[in-house]
Amino acid sequence: MCVRNRKESGMMIRGITILIFFNLYMSCYSQAVTEKIKTDSVCLSIISQAGMKFNNGLFLDCLENIEQVMSKYELKRPEKIRALELAAKASVEMGEMGKADAYVNVMLKTFPHYDLKEQDNPESYNRLVKKFTIHPQFSIGIRNTADWRRYKSTKTYHVLDGLDYSEPYNKQGFGILQGFDLMYYGWAEFEFDRNISLNGDLIFMWTKFNRNIKKAPGFDLSFAEADNYIEIPLYLKKYFHFGKNVLPYLTAGMGWLYMTKANGNATISYTKDDIITGKNIDFFANANNINMLEMRNRHTFEWIAGAGIGFKLKNLRLFLDARYYGGINSFTDPGKGLTNNMLINDFFYIDNSVKLNQFEVGASISYTLINSVKRSRH
Repeated sequence: MCVRNRKESGMMIRGITILIFFNLYMSCYSQAVTEKIKTDSVCLSIISQAGMKFNNGLFLDCLENIEQVMSKYELKRPEKIRALELAAKASVEMGEMGKADAYVNVMLKTFPHYDLKEQDNPESYNRLVKKFTIHPQFSIGIRNTADWRRYKSTKTYHVLDGLDYSEPYNKQGFGILQGFDLMYYGWAEFEFDRNISLNGDLIFMWTKFNRNIKKAPGFDLSFAEADNYIEIPLYLKKYFHFGKNVLPYLTAGMGWLYMTKANGNATISYTKDDIITGKNIDFFANANNINMLEMRNRHTFEWIAGAGIGFKLKNLRLFLDARYYGGINSFTDPGKGLTNNMLINDFFYIDNSVKLNQFEVGASISYTLINSVKRSRH
């Protein structure tokens, strides 16, 4: 019984193996048989004959020639446009509007920047093409900006009386970047109907600030911090077409910032003996690379508003715009700062509640990967 079962199993396995190889062979053979021929002189001659038949009113013969060419040949761009044009025109003249719609739809999806030369076509064909609307649906791009950041204190906290903890958080910069930073980042855009699009940016942002808190005539206290963020703004654009290629627009949305790094440096030096702390004029202390993440709100949010203008050139679009990012919640958490004994006891330092605001002027370029083609109902 066991021997018989093994023989039957072996025969079944061999049969399945043969069937698999047979299917693979037939698949490869059928693919080779149906592989289209590259455009040659015979193909060009058939398209030319189809054009003459259309001009002589032989619309069915014209359409049959085009369908033969399109099923047999891998047409190049000029020949494919000409073939689809003739097929659509012949279908219109025969009153087969469903077929004409299908040919125009395929033509515009394949060649979204098709140039309609109205003087070369029947008016019925021109009207049909004009019923289709084309707009970029999905684009990706890169953006280059100059970014000004401002820290706005919303509530002040104190450790020692007599110290001015309302001293502002000042943006640090170096060389020509005093006051602003240059940023490069990527973005994507998905456009709906009615000229409204959803946009998303991916930004790796870094920024620095410092505070100088002075007491007269006691000591000088300074604190500096370098922060890194992943920033993801999501916003809507509303385009207002001005002519064929000019695109003014307004922007509004929200942004999410996730803090990935916060390194602080604190310094304190006494200018004379201090009766409050008991430190003398020779006292100086500093602490570097203090991990401040535990004292930070790592998730912060912002509202976004802006305006700009775009210039369209086929699948490329260029943009110039300005945006304002308004911080919604504080990136500092003074309550958590009270748990850091070193900053409180040695440096008498505590943060205020602070929002990060940004103003940005940028230039960007995008490339459209997918275009939308839709026919109006009228």
